[in-house]
Amino acid sequence: MKIIHLAVAAACAIALGWAPPAAKAQRAQPASDLVTYVVRPGDTLYDLAERYMIRPSDALQVGRLNRITEPRRLQPGTTLRIPVRLLRTEPVAARLAAFRGDVAIAAPAGPLAPVIGLIIPEGSRLTTAAGAFLTLEMPDGSRITLPSQSRVVLDRARRVLLTGDIQRRLTLEAGRSSSVVNPAPTPGSSFIITTPLTVSAVRGTEFRVGHDAEANRSTLEVVEGSVGAQASYESRETLVPQAFGRRADASGASAPQALLPGPKLRNPGQPQDEPELSFDVVPLDHAQGYRGQLATDAGFVDILAEAEGERPTLTFASVPNAIYFLRLTALDTDGLEGLPEVYAIERRLNAIGLEPPAGLEGVDRSFLFRWSDSGDGVASFRFQLAANADMERPIIDEPGLTERQISVAELPDGVYFWRVLVTRFEDGRAFEKWAPIQRFQLGG
Repeated sequence: MKIIHLAVAAACAIALGWAPPAAKAQRAQPASDLVTYVVRPGDTLYDLAERYMIRPSDALQVGRLNRITEPRRLQPGTTLRIPVRLLRTEPVAARLAAFRGDVAIAAPAGPLAPVIGLIIPEGSRLTTAAGAFLTLEMPDGSRITLPSQSRVVLDRARRVLLTGDIQRRLTLEAGRSSSVVNPAPTPGSSFIITTPLTVSAVRGTEFRVGHDAEANRSTLEVVEGSVGAQASYESRETLVPQAFGRRADASGASAPQALLPGPKLRNPGQPQDEPELSFDVVPLDHAQGYRGQLATDAGFVDILAEAEGERPTLTFASVPNAIYFLRLTALDTDGLEGLPEVYAIERRLNAIGLEPPAGLEGVDRSFLFRWSDSGDGVASFRFQLAANADMERPIIDEPGLTERQISVAELPDGVYFWRVLVTRFEDGRAFEKWAPIQRFQLGG
């Protein structure tokens, strides 16, 4: 008799658009696939489904999951568990905050030309060529930066209407990425970067993910906060704390290991005045290489260039005079990139080169000294000629020259040393630089 009663009650409820909790146990829903909602006065399950769920009929699944018998009379203050997949969402704008070089954006509707401020649709694939960079920014200011030769897909950028949770998911297909994630606006918000091997779920603010497609190897480095990491073949997540990293390949995933400290720069206050920028780094134990990035801003949103090498010297092509920011990292023997060290760099081109002395045609024992220079502003020169390499008590010391040459007559045989000082005036400041001392010999 009891079985017949349940069947009749179920049939009546279904006819009214509602079903009671199933008599048999349901398969447990993973906690990560659920959101919680605290019932407010006046809420009904039908109203919640109409406003916040993909289909009104999704109320049935929520009712069964929470064993609700009276969907029109929910008790205020009680907590409902709702599967994320049932909830309505709306897109949030991910925009192109900065880019340099050859950047390709393949959107679902077709290719897009990169423009600062461009809204990037879900499903777009962003690719940087050699020497190119881009930064993608979310509405809350969180961002992901791709260096050269990297490729990422924006899988999801959405806000859940019921909870306000922001869902951000990207797939790094090749290359490297660096992310700075602001604190989540709600407990259920997520920022996830996957590779073909791993999933990295952010619980912190700054981290890097890399994937070598050819070697099928992925890396994770946490600069601040913590990140939950899980390889595709692992049954559970591993928490990687601040200043630690992890690598994974087909043979397995490593335990979290400490990252190398940020490298120090030799002579950090020295202006970069040569045509090519060159930085000497203090060598680090256990480092197999060094990497540097040059940017126009301290947050490294707008990256100009990147250099990498095994030796502790990094060089960059010429850039206009300005203040720049240099971010240095060291690479360990496992390929993990270490913690960063950031320096403000003053670029003031003030280069000078000396030509070999040349005899003046038709003038006995007279010689012409020439030099060339590069840089902005007004330049003046000081010429010195001496009989010793330390340039003490010069034979000739001629300041205030405006031409880039000087002739010297009646030089006797002997060994001589000479150099030129360039003084360049720019923006109300004076910048000085001596050319390297040159040696030449007259006679036997």
